[in-house]
Amino acid sequence: MIRCQLNRCTRIALNCRSLLCLAILSLSATNAWGQLPSTYYSQAPQHFTTSSHIVSTSVFTWYGANAGQQSGPWAPLEGRAAWTGTPSFWQDQVKQMMSANIDVMYVHLIPYFDQERTNLFQALNQLRSQGYDVPKVAPFLDPLITWDGQPNVNLATAAGKDAFVGQYTRFFDEYYSVNQDSAADSYLAQMNGRVQLDTWHVKFNVDNLHALTRADVESRLATAFAPAHPVFNNGVHMITTALNPPTLSFADQQIPQFEITAYNSTVTYNNYTSAQLKAGYWDQNVRNPGSQLPRDGGTHYTAAWNQVLANPAVHNVYIESWNEYDEGSGIYRASPGAPFLNPGSGNTGTDTWSATNDPLQYIKATAAGAKAFNDTPDRGAQILSHNFPTQLTPGQVIDATILVRNMGDNSWTAAQQYKFGQQEFRPGEIMFGAGRFLLDDTQNGIPTYGGIFRGQPVAFQIHIVAPTSIGAYSTHWSMLQENVAWFGQELDWTFQIVPEPSSLVLAALGLAALVGRMAIRRKAGRRR
Repeated sequence: MIRCQLNRCTRIALNCRSLLCLAILSLSATNAWGQLPSTYYSQAPQHFTTSSHIVSTSVFTWYGANAGQQSGPWAPLEGRAAWTGTPSFWQDQVKQMMSANIDVMYVHLIPYFDQERTNLFQALNQLRSQGYDVPKVAPFLDPLITWDGQPNVNLATAAGKDAFVGQYTRFFDEYYSVNQDSAADSYLAQMNGRVQLDTWHVKFNVDNLHALTRADVESRLATAFAPAHPVFNNGVHMITTALNPPTLSFADQQIPQFEITAYNSTVTYNNYTSAQLKAGYWDQNVRNPGSQLPRDGGTHYTAAWNQVLANPAVHNVYIESWNEYDEGSGIYRASPGAPFLNPGSGNTGTDTWSATNDPLQYIKATAAGAKAFNDTPDRGAQILSHNFPTQLTPGQVIDATILVRNMGDNSWTAAQQYKFGQQEFRPGEIMFGAGRFLLDDTQNGIPTYGGIFRGQPVAFQIHIVAPTSIGAYSTHWSMLQENVAWFGQELDWTFQIVPEPSSLVLAALGLAALVGRMAIRRKAGRRR
Protein backbone atom coordinates (compact mmCIF):
# COMPACT_ATOMS: atom_id res chain seq x y z
CA MET A 1 0.00 0.00 0.00
CA ILE A 2 2.75 2.45 0.90
CA ARG A 3 4.68 1.60 -2.31
CA CYS A 4 1.54 2.08 -4.38
CA GLN A 5 0.87 5.49 -2.87
CA LEU A 6 4.49 6.49 -3.33
CA ASN A 7 4.41 5.42 -6.99
CA ARG A 8 1.24 7.48 -7.49
CA CYS A 9 2.96 10.48 -5.92
CA THR A 10 5.97 9.93 -8.15
CA ARG A 11 3.74 9.90 -11.21
CA ILE A 12 2.15 13.17 -10.11
CA ALA A 13 5.58 14.72 -9.61
CA LEU A 14 6.70 13.53 -13.02
CA ASN A 15 3.61 15.07 -14.53
CA CYS A 16 4.47 18.31 -12.75
CA ARG A 17 7.96 18.18 -14.22
CA SER A 18 6.35 17.67 -17.65
CA LEU A 19 4.21 20.73 -16.98
CA LEU A 20 7.38 22.63 -16.13
CA CYS A 21 8.90 21.59 -19.47
CA LEU A 22 5.74 22.62 -21.26
CA ALA A 23 5.85 25.98 -19.56
CA ILE A 24 9.45 26.50 -20.61
CA LEU A 25 8.58 25.46 -24.17
CA SER A 26 5.66 27.88 -24.09
CA LEU A 27 8.00 30.66 -22.98
CA SER A 28 10.33 29.89 -25.89
CA ALA A 29 7.51 29.71 -28.44
CA THR A 30 5.99 32.97 -27.27
CA ASN A 31 9.19 34.95 -27.72
CA ALA A 32 10.36 33.48 -31.03
CA TRP A 33 8.96 34.02 -34.53
CA GLY A 34 9.96 32.91 -37.98
CA GLN A 35 12.81 34.27 -40.04
CA LEU A 36 12.06 35.99 -43.34
CA PRO A 37 12.96 34.08 -46.51
CA SER A 38 16.39 34.66 -48.01
CA THR A 39 15.07 34.98 -51.58
CA TYR A 40 11.78 36.15 -53.06
CA TYR A 41 11.53 34.67 -56.55
CA SER A 42 7.94 34.76 -57.71
CA GLN A 43 6.01 34.61 -60.97
CA ALA A 44 5.61 37.92 -62.75
CA PRO A 45 2.33 39.40 -61.49
CA GLN A 46 1.44 41.04 -64.82
CA HIS A 47 1.04 39.47 -68.26
CA PHE A 48 0.33 41.38 -71.46
CA THR A 49 -2.35 40.95 -74.09
CA THR A 50 -3.19 43.00 -77.16
CA SER A 51 -5.62 44.97 -75.00
CA SER A 52 -2.90 45.94 -72.49
CA HIS A 53 -1.34 49.40 -72.42
CA ILE A 54 2.43 48.86 -72.42
CA VAL A 55 5.43 51.19 -72.12
CA SER A 56 8.63 49.79 -73.63
CA THR A 57 12.12 51.04 -74.43
CA SER A 58 15.27 49.95 -76.26
CA VAL A 59 18.29 49.11 -74.08
CA PHE A 60 21.88 48.94 -75.32
CA THR A 61 24.56 46.89 -73.60
CA TRP A 62 27.74 48.13 -75.31
CA TYR A 63 29.14 49.77 -72.19
CA GLY A 64 32.29 49.33 -70.15
CA ALA A 65 34.18 51.94 -68.19
CA ASN A 66 36.49 52.45 -71.18
CA ALA A 67 34.65 50.49 -73.84
CA GLY A 68 31.69 50.98 -76.11
CA GLN A 69 30.06 54.30 -76.80
CA GLN A 70 31.93 57.20 -75.24
CA SER A 71 30.88 60.38 -77.07
CA GLY A 72 27.32 61.08 -76.05
CA PRO A 73 26.32 64.72 -75.54
CA TRP A 74 24.57 63.99 -72.23
CA ALA A 75 26.86 62.55 -69.56
CA PRO A 76 25.40 60.33 -66.84
CA LEU A 77 25.07 62.11 -63.52
CA GLU A 78 27.57 59.65 -62.04
CA GLY A 79 30.01 60.11 -64.94
CA ARG A 80 30.55 57.98 -68.04
CA ALA A 81 33.32 55.93 -66.37
CA ALA A 82 30.69 54.60 -63.94
CA TRP A 83 28.98 52.81 -66.81
CA THR A 84 31.02 49.68 -66.25
CA GLY A 85 28.65 47.09 -67.71
CA THR A 86 28.84 45.04 -64.49
CA PRO A 87 25.79 43.56 -62.72
CA SER A 88 25.85 46.33 -60.10
CA PHE A 89 25.82 48.96 -62.85
CA TRP A 90 22.87 47.24 -64.48
CA GLN A 91 21.00 47.00 -61.20
CA ASP A 92 21.08 50.78 -61.00
CA GLN A 93 19.98 51.14 -64.62
CA VAL A 94 17.08 48.72 -64.12
CA LYS A 95 15.97 50.59 -61.01
CA GLN A 96 15.95 53.82 -63.02
CA MET A 97 13.79 52.15 -65.68
CA MET A 98 11.45 50.84 -63.01
CA SER A 99 11.12 54.31 -61.49
CA ALA A 100 10.03 55.48 -64.98
CA ASN A 101 7.20 52.87 -64.93
CA ILE A 102 8.68 51.03 -67.93
CA ASP A 103 7.19 47.60 -68.59
CA VAL A 104 9.39 46.04 -71.28
CA MET A 105 13.04 46.28 -72.35
CA TYR A 106 14.01 45.49 -75.94
CA VAL A 107 17.63 44.48 -75.33
CA HIS A 108 20.10 45.08 -78.15
CA LEU A 109 21.33 41.83 -79.69
CA ILE A 110 24.64 41.80 -81.58
CA PRO A 111 27.58 39.33 -81.57
CA TYR A 112 29.53 41.59 -79.23
CA PHE A 113 29.27 42.63 -75.57
CA ASP A 114 27.81 39.23 -74.70
CA GLN A 115 29.19 39.40 -71.17
CA GLU A 116 27.70 42.83 -70.58
CA ARG A 117 24.33 41.61 -71.82
CA THR A 118 24.60 38.56 -69.58
CA ASN A 119 25.46 40.91 -66.72
CA LEU A 120 22.19 42.74 -67.36
CA PHE A 121 20.34 39.42 -67.17
CA GLN A 122 22.17 38.60 -63.95
CA ALA A 123 21.19 41.96 -62.49
CA LEU A 124 17.55 41.19 -63.28
CA ASN A 125 17.89 37.87 -61.48
CA GLN A 126 19.56 39.46 -58.46
CA LEU A 127 16.81 42.04 -58.17
CA ARG A 128 14.07 39.43 -58.55
CA SER A 129 15.66 37.40 -55.77
CA GLN A 130 15.28 40.46 -53.56
CA GLY A 131 11.58 40.81 -54.39
CA TYR A 132 11.69 43.34 -57.24
CA ASP A 133 9.13 43.05 -60.03
CA VAL A 134 11.54 43.96 -62.83
CA PRO A 135 10.62 44.88 -66.42
CA LYS A 136 10.18 42.06 -68.92
CA VAL A 137 12.89 41.46 -71.54
CA ALA A 138 12.81 40.77 -75.27
CA PRO A 139 15.65 40.50 -77.82
CA PHE A 140 16.12 43.40 -80.27
CA LEU A 141 18.17 41.89 -83.08
CA ASP A 142 20.46 44.24 -85.01
CA PRO A 143 21.10 42.47 -88.37
CA LEU A 144 23.14 45.36 -89.76
CA ILE A 145 25.86 45.00 -87.11
CA THR A 146 25.48 41.23 -86.76
CA TRP A 147 26.31 40.48 -90.40
CA ASP A 148 28.27 43.63 -91.22
CA GLY A 149 31.03 42.86 -93.73
CA GLN A 150 29.84 39.26 -94.12
CA PRO A 151 28.02 37.55 -96.99
CA ASN A 152 24.28 38.05 -96.89
CA VAL A 153 22.31 35.40 -94.99
CA ASN A 154 20.31 33.32 -97.47
CA LEU A 155 16.97 32.73 -95.80
CA ALA A 156 15.93 30.27 -98.48
CA THR A 157 18.36 27.72 -97.04
CA ALA A 158 18.28 25.74 -93.82
CA ALA A 159 21.70 27.14 -92.92
CA GLY A 160 20.47 30.69 -93.40
CA LYS A 161 17.39 30.08 -91.28
CA ASP A 162 19.58 28.53 -88.59
CA ALA A 163 21.89 31.53 -88.65
CA PHE A 164 19.03 34.01 -88.29
CA VAL A 165 17.14 32.20 -85.53
CA GLY A 166 20.45 31.27 -83.90
CA GLN A 167 20.92 34.90 -82.84
CA TYR A 168 17.71 34.72 -80.80
CA THR A 169 18.77 31.33 -79.46
CA ARG A 170 22.01 32.86 -78.20
CA PHE A 171 20.05 35.63 -76.47
CA PHE A 172 17.87 33.19 -74.56
CA ASP A 173 20.84 30.96 -73.75
CA GLU A 174 22.51 33.95 -72.11
CA TYR A 175 19.31 34.82 -70.25
CA TYR A 176 18.80 31.32 -68.89
CA SER A 177 22.47 30.95 -67.96
CA VAL A 178 21.84 33.33 -65.04
CA ASN A 179 18.06 32.96 -64.64
CA GLN A 180 17.50 29.36 -63.65
CA ASP A 181 14.63 29.75 -61.18
CA SER A 182 11.11 28.55 -61.93
CA ALA A 183 9.82 32.12 -62.43
CA ALA A 184 12.36 33.03 -65.13
CA ASP A 185 10.00 32.30 -68.04
CA SER A 186 7.41 34.74 -66.73
CA TYR A 187 9.90 37.62 -66.99
CA LEU A 188 10.35 37.15 -70.73
CA ALA A 189 8.24 39.73 -72.55
CA GLN A 190 5.16 37.95 -73.89
CA MET A 191 2.07 38.98 -75.80
CA ASN A 192 -0.98 36.75 -75.39
CA GLY A 193 1.34 34.10 -73.94
CA ARG A 194 3.78 34.20 -76.88
CA VAL A 195 7.42 35.21 -76.41
CA GLN A 196 8.21 38.57 -78.01
CA LEU A 197 11.01 38.89 -80.57
CA ASP A 198 12.07 42.23 -82.03
CA THR A 199 14.31 43.06 -84.97
CA TRP A 200 15.71 46.12 -86.67
CA HIS A 201 16.09 46.35 -90.47
CA VAL A 202 16.29 42.94 -92.12
CA LYS A 203 16.35 44.23 -95.68
CA PHE A 204 20.08 44.95 -95.93
CA ASN A 205 21.90 41.78 -94.85
CA VAL A 206 19.68 38.93 -95.96
CA ASP A 207 18.60 37.39 -99.24
CA ASN A 208 15.21 35.81 -99.98
CA LEU A 209 13.64 37.63 -97.03
CA HIS A 210 10.16 36.21 -97.55
CA ALA A 211 11.45 32.65 -97.46
CA LEU A 212 11.72 32.91 -93.67
CA THR A 213 8.40 31.85 -92.15
CA ARG A 214 6.88 31.94 -88.71
CA ALA A 215 7.19 28.15 -88.53
CA ASP A 216 10.92 28.39 -89.27
CA VAL A 217 11.41 30.62 -86.23
CA GLU A 218 8.99 28.97 -83.84
CA SER A 219 10.09 25.38 -84.54
CA ARG A 220 13.76 26.16 -83.97
CA LEU A 221 13.12 28.01 -80.72
CA ALA A 222 10.77 25.26 -79.51
CA THR A 223 13.39 22.61 -80.25
CA ALA A 224 16.02 24.57 -78.34
CA PHE A 225 13.98 25.58 -75.30
CA ALA A 226 10.50 24.06 -75.02
CA PRO A 227 11.56 20.87 -73.18
CA ALA A 228 12.68 22.98 -70.22
CA HIS A 229 10.61 26.11 -70.95
CA PRO A 230 7.13 25.20 -72.27
CA VAL A 231 6.33 28.84 -73.03
CA PHE A 232 8.22 28.33 -76.30
CA ASN A 233 5.52 25.89 -77.40
CA ASN A 234 3.11 28.84 -77.68
CA GLY A 235 4.83 30.51 -80.63
CA VAL A 236 6.29 34.02 -80.92
CA HIS A 237 5.05 37.58 -81.19
CA MET A 238 7.20 39.19 -83.90
CA ILE A 239 7.95 42.93 -83.78
CA THR A 240 9.66 44.66 -86.69
CA THR A 241 10.46 48.13 -87.97
CA ALA A 242 7.59 50.06 -89.56
CA LEU A 243 8.77 52.76 -91.96
CA ASN A 244 11.34 51.08 -94.21
CA PRO A 245 10.01 48.02 -96.01
CA PRO A 246 10.44 45.25 -96.77
CA THR A 247 10.41 43.44 -93.45
CA LEU A 248 9.33 40.02 -92.16
CA SER A 249 6.06 38.91 -93.72
CA PHE A 250 4.81 37.32 -90.50
CA ALA A 251 5.25 40.41 -88.30
CA ASP A 252 2.60 40.75 -85.61
CA GLN A 253 3.49 44.33 -84.69
CA GLN A 254 5.43 47.17 -86.24
CA ILE A 255 7.09 50.05 -84.38
CA PRO A 256 9.10 52.96 -85.80
CA GLN A 257 12.49 51.95 -84.36
CA PHE A 258 15.55 54.09 -85.14
CA GLU A 259 13.96 55.07 -88.43
CA ILE A 260 12.83 58.66 -87.98
CA THR A 261 14.03 61.75 -86.15
CA ALA A 262 10.74 62.86 -84.64
CA TYR A 263 9.30 63.36 -81.18
CA ASN A 264 6.26 61.21 -81.95
CA SER A 265 5.65 58.70 -84.73
CA THR A 266 2.56 56.50 -84.55
CA VAL A 267 1.87 53.41 -86.68
CA THR A 268 -1.05 50.99 -86.84
CA TYR A 269 -0.37 47.48 -88.10
CA ASN A 270 -2.62 44.42 -87.77
CA ASN A 271 -5.11 46.68 -85.97
CA TYR A 272 -2.52 47.32 -83.25
CA THR A 273 -1.23 50.87 -82.72
CA SER A 274 2.27 51.64 -81.47
CA ALA A 275 3.75 55.08 -80.82
CA GLN A 276 7.45 55.90 -80.77
CA LEU A 277 8.38 58.80 -78.49
CA LYS A 278 11.78 60.47 -78.55
CA ALA A 279 13.07 62.98 -75.98
CA GLY A 280 15.68 64.32 -78.38
CA TYR A 281 18.44 63.31 -80.77
CA TRP A 282 21.97 64.59 -81.31
CA ASP A 283 24.56 62.53 -83.18
CA GLN A 284 26.90 65.38 -84.21
CA ASN A 285 29.65 64.10 -81.92
CA VAL A 286 30.00 60.98 -84.07
CA ARG A 287 28.64 62.05 -87.47
CA ASN A 288 29.38 65.14 -89.49
CA PRO A 289 27.22 66.99 -90.24
CA GLY A 290 24.82 64.70 -88.33
CA SER A 291 21.46 65.91 -87.11
CA GLN A 292 19.78 67.24 -84.00
CA LEU A 293 16.30 67.04 -82.51
CA PRO A 294 16.44 69.57 -79.65
CA ARG A 295 15.26 68.69 -76.18
CA ASP A 296 14.63 72.30 -75.18
CA GLY A 297 14.48 71.36 -71.53
CA GLY A 298 11.97 68.53 -72.01
CA THR A 299 9.05 70.51 -73.43
CA HIS A 300 8.80 68.48 -76.66
CA TYR A 301 8.88 65.15 -74.84
CA THR A 302 6.01 66.19 -72.59
CA ALA A 303 4.06 67.41 -75.61
CA ALA A 304 4.65 64.07 -77.35
CA TRP A 305 3.28 62.22 -74.34
CA ASN A 306 0.21 64.46 -74.37
CA GLN A 307 -0.38 63.59 -78.02
CA VAL A 308 -0.25 59.89 -77.21
CA LEU A 309 -2.57 60.25 -74.24
CA ALA A 310 -5.09 61.99 -76.50
CA ASN A 311 -5.11 58.99 -78.87
CA PRO A 312 -7.19 56.13 -77.41
CA ALA A 313 -6.06 53.76 -80.17
CA VAL A 314 -2.46 53.53 -78.87
CA HIS A 315 -1.63 50.38 -76.90
CA ASN A 316 2.17 50.39 -76.95
CA VAL A 317 4.31 53.45 -76.21
CA TYR A 318 7.91 52.78 -77.22
CA ILE A 319 10.56 55.14 -75.81
CA GLU A 320 13.56 55.65 -78.09
CA SER A 321 15.78 55.22 -76.29
CA TRP A 322 16.80 54.33 -72.77
CA ASN A 323 20.55 54.71 -73.31
CA GLU A 324 21.62 55.12 -76.95
CA TYR A 325 24.52 57.27 -75.84
CA ASP A 326 26.34 58.51 -78.93
CA GLU A 327 23.08 59.49 -80.62
CA GLY A 328 21.95 61.44 -77.58
CA SER A 329 18.45 59.98 -77.37
CA GLY A 330 18.61 58.45 -73.87
CA ILE A 331 16.36 59.26 -70.92
CA TYR A 332 18.60 57.86 -68.14
CA ARG A 333 19.66 59.94 -65.10
CA ALA A 334 21.99 62.52 -66.62
CA SER A 335 23.95 65.61 -65.73
CA PRO A 336 21.71 68.58 -66.49
CA GLY A 337 24.69 70.77 -67.36
CA ALA A 338 25.87 71.87 -70.78
CA PRO A 339 26.15 69.14 -73.42
CA PHE A 340 29.48 67.57 -74.20
CA LEU A 341 31.00 68.61 -77.55
CA ASN A 342 33.48 66.05 -78.81
CA PRO A 343 36.72 67.84 -79.78
CA GLY A 344 37.31 67.67 -83.50
CA SER A 345 33.77 66.59 -84.29
CA GLY A 346 32.80 69.95 -85.73
CA ASN A 347 29.83 69.91 -83.35
CA THR A 348 28.96 73.49 -82.36
CA GLY A 349 25.34 72.98 -81.31
CA THR A 350 23.73 73.62 -77.98
CA ASP A 351 20.68 72.34 -76.14
CA THR A 352 19.15 72.14 -72.65
CA TRP A 353 18.59 68.84 -70.86
CA SER A 354 16.17 70.20 -68.27
CA ALA A 355 14.50 73.55 -67.78
CA THR A 356 14.74 72.95 -64.03
CA ASN A 357 18.24 71.37 -63.96
CA ASP A 358 16.71 68.03 -62.99
CA PRO A 359 18.83 64.91 -63.71
CA LEU A 360 15.60 62.87 -63.62
CA GLN A 361 13.76 65.12 -66.09
CA TYR A 362 12.82 62.36 -68.53
CA ILE A 363 12.46 59.59 -65.99
CA LYS A 364 9.85 61.66 -64.18
CA ALA A 365 8.12 62.66 -67.42
CA THR A 366 8.01 59.02 -68.52
CA ALA A 367 6.67 57.91 -65.14
CA ALA A 368 3.92 60.52 -65.30
CA GLY A 369 3.00 59.67 -68.89
CA ALA A 370 3.02 55.94 -68.20
CA LYS A 371 0.87 56.46 -65.11
CA ALA A 372 -1.77 58.17 -67.24
CA PHE A 373 -1.43 55.56 -70.01
CA ASN A 374 -1.00 52.11 -68.51
CA ASP A 375 -3.44 49.76 -66.78
CA THR A 376 -1.70 49.82 -63.39
CA PRO A 377 -3.48 51.48 -60.46
CA ASP A 378 -1.92 54.60 -58.97
CA ARG A 379 -1.68 52.87 -55.60
CA GLY A 380 -1.09 49.18 -55.14
CA ALA A 381 0.83 46.92 -52.78
CA GLN A 382 1.71 43.25 -52.38
CA ILE A 383 2.83 41.73 -49.09
CA LEU A 384 5.80 39.47 -49.86
CA SER A 385 6.70 38.26 -46.38
CA HIS A 386 6.41 38.97 -42.67
CA ASN A 387 7.34 37.44 -39.33
CA PHE A 388 4.43 38.43 -37.13
CA PRO A 389 4.15 36.04 -34.15
CA THR A 390 0.94 34.14 -33.47
CA GLN A 391 1.30 34.37 -29.67
CA LEU A 392 2.18 37.18 -27.33
CA THR A 393 1.94 37.68 -23.62
CA PRO A 394 0.05 40.57 -22.04
CA GLY A 395 1.91 43.83 -22.65
CA GLN A 396 4.75 42.10 -24.51
CA VAL A 397 6.78 44.36 -26.81
CA ILE A 398 8.46 43.05 -29.96
CA ASP A 399 9.79 44.32 -33.29
CA ALA A 400 8.63 42.43 -36.39
CA THR A 401 9.36 42.99 -40.09
CA ILE A 402 7.02 43.04 -43.06
CA LEU A 403 8.22 43.24 -46.67
CA VAL A 404 5.85 45.08 -49.01
CA ARG A 405 6.22 45.62 -52.75
CA ASN A 406 4.89 48.74 -54.45
CA MET A 407 2.49 47.59 -57.17
CA GLY A 408 1.19 51.02 -58.21
CA ASP A 409 2.44 53.81 -60.44
CA ASN A 410 2.85 56.29 -57.56
CA SER A 411 6.23 56.30 -55.83
CA TRP A 412 6.11 56.17 -52.03
CA THR A 413 7.80 58.67 -49.73
CA ALA A 414 7.31 59.73 -46.14
CA ALA A 415 6.87 63.28 -47.42
CA GLN A 416 3.78 62.07 -49.30
CA GLN A 417 2.57 60.32 -46.12
CA TYR A 418 2.87 56.76 -47.40
CA LYS A 419 2.82 54.35 -44.46
CA PHE A 420 2.17 50.79 -43.41
CA GLY A 421 -0.38 50.47 -40.65
CA GLN A 422 -3.01 48.64 -38.67
CA GLN A 423 -6.48 49.47 -39.92
CA GLU A 424 -8.16 49.25 -36.53
CA PHE A 425 -8.59 52.84 -35.38
CA ARG A 426 -12.25 53.00 -34.33
CA PRO A 427 -13.18 53.56 -30.67
CA GLY A 428 -13.06 50.32 -28.74
CA GLU A 429 -10.72 48.56 -31.15
CA ILE A 430 -7.37 47.31 -29.93
CA MET A 431 -4.23 48.79 -31.48
CA PHE A 432 -1.01 46.78 -31.43
CA GLY A 433 1.33 49.70 -30.94
CA ALA A 434 1.30 53.02 -32.72
CA GLY A 435 -0.55 51.59 -35.70
CA ARG A 436 1.30 53.69 -38.31
CA PHE A 437 4.85 53.12 -39.58
CA LEU A 438 6.51 55.64 -41.87
CA LEU A 439 9.15 55.23 -44.52
CA ASP A 440 12.57 56.77 -44.01
CA ASP A 441 13.18 59.18 -46.88
CA THR A 442 16.93 58.92 -46.36
CA GLN A 443 16.98 55.15 -46.97
CA ASN A 444 15.95 52.50 -49.53
CA GLY A 445 17.31 54.49 -52.47
CA ILE A 446 14.69 57.21 -52.06
CA PRO A 447 17.22 60.07 -52.41
CA THR A 448 18.53 58.46 -55.63
CA TYR A 449 15.33 57.37 -57.34
CA GLY A 450 12.84 59.80 -55.84
CA GLY A 451 10.78 57.28 -53.89
CA ILE A 452 9.86 53.62 -53.52
CA PHE A 453 9.04 53.02 -57.18
CA ARG A 454 6.67 50.55 -58.78
CA GLY A 455 7.96 47.00 -58.37
CA GLN A 456 10.34 47.85 -55.51
CA PRO A 457 10.08 46.03 -52.17
CA VAL A 458 10.56 47.86 -48.88
CA ALA A 459 10.80 46.48 -45.34
CA PHE A 460 8.83 48.11 -42.54
CA GLN A 461 9.93 47.56 -38.95
CA ILE A 462 6.74 47.08 -36.96
CA HIS A 463 6.89 47.90 -33.25
CA ILE A 464 4.18 45.74 -31.66
CA VAL A 465 2.84 46.24 -28.16
CA ALA A 466 0.43 43.52 -27.05
CA PRO A 467 -2.77 44.37 -25.15
CA THR A 468 -2.90 43.46 -21.47
CA SER A 469 -5.93 41.18 -21.64
CA ILE A 470 -5.74 37.51 -22.56
CA GLY A 471 -7.64 36.48 -25.69
CA ALA A 472 -7.64 36.30 -29.50
CA TYR A 473 -7.38 39.58 -31.41
CA SER A 474 -8.11 39.81 -35.14
CA THR A 475 -6.13 42.59 -36.83
CA HIS A 476 -5.90 44.00 -40.34
CA TRP A 477 -2.79 45.60 -41.86
CA SER A 478 -2.05 47.29 -45.19
CA MET A 479 -0.46 50.29 -46.87
CA LEU A 480 -2.07 53.69 -46.68
CA GLN A 481 -1.56 57.23 -47.81
CA GLU A 482 -2.58 59.21 -44.76
CA ASN A 483 -5.86 61.09 -45.19
CA VAL A 484 -6.21 59.68 -48.73
CA ALA A 485 -6.75 55.91 -48.84
CA TRP A 486 -5.86 52.48 -47.53
CA PHE A 487 -4.77 50.35 -50.45
CA GLY A 488 -3.19 47.14 -51.67
CA GLN A 489 -3.11 43.62 -50.27
CA GLU A 490 -4.35 43.31 -46.71
CA LEU A 491 -2.79 41.13 -44.04
CA ASP A 492 -5.42 39.66 -41.72
CA TRP A 493 -3.63 38.40 -38.63
CA THR A 494 -4.87 36.97 -35.34
CA PHE A 495 -2.73 37.42 -32.25
CA GLN A 496 -3.29 35.05 -29.33
CA ILE A 497 -2.55 36.80 -26.06
CA VAL A 498 -1.64 34.00 -23.62
CA PRO A 499 -0.70 34.00 -19.92
CA GLU A 500 2.85 34.86 -18.96
CA PRO A 501 5.02 31.74 -19.27
CA SER A 502 6.77 32.76 -16.04
CA SER A 503 3.48 32.29 -14.16
CA LEU A 504 3.16 28.80 -15.60
CA VAL A 505 6.69 28.03 -14.53
CA LEU A 506 5.99 29.22 -11.00
CA ALA A 507 2.76 27.25 -10.87
CA ALA A 508 4.49 24.12 -12.09
CA LEU A 509 7.32 24.51 -9.62
CA GLY A 510 4.87 25.15 -6.79
CA LEU A 511 2.77 22.13 -7.68
CA ALA A 512 5.82 19.93 -7.94
CA ALA A 513 7.02 21.09 -4.51
CA LEU A 514 3.59 20.51 -3.01
CA VAL A 515 3.35 17.00 -4.40
CA GLY A 516 6.84 16.25 -3.13
CA ARG A 517 5.99 17.46 0.37
CA MET A 518 2.78 15.43 0.37
CA ALA A 519 4.67 12.29 -0.64
CA ILE A 520 7.25 12.78 2.11
CA ARG A 521 4.58 13.36 4.76
CA ARG A 522 2.59 10.32 3.71
CA LYS A 523 5.70 8.18 3.77
CA ALA A 524 6.68 9.43 7.24
CA GLY A 525 3.12 8.87 8.56
CA ARG A 526 3.04 5.29 7.37
CA ARG A 527 6.34 4.55 9.04
CA ARG A 528 5.10 5.84 12.35
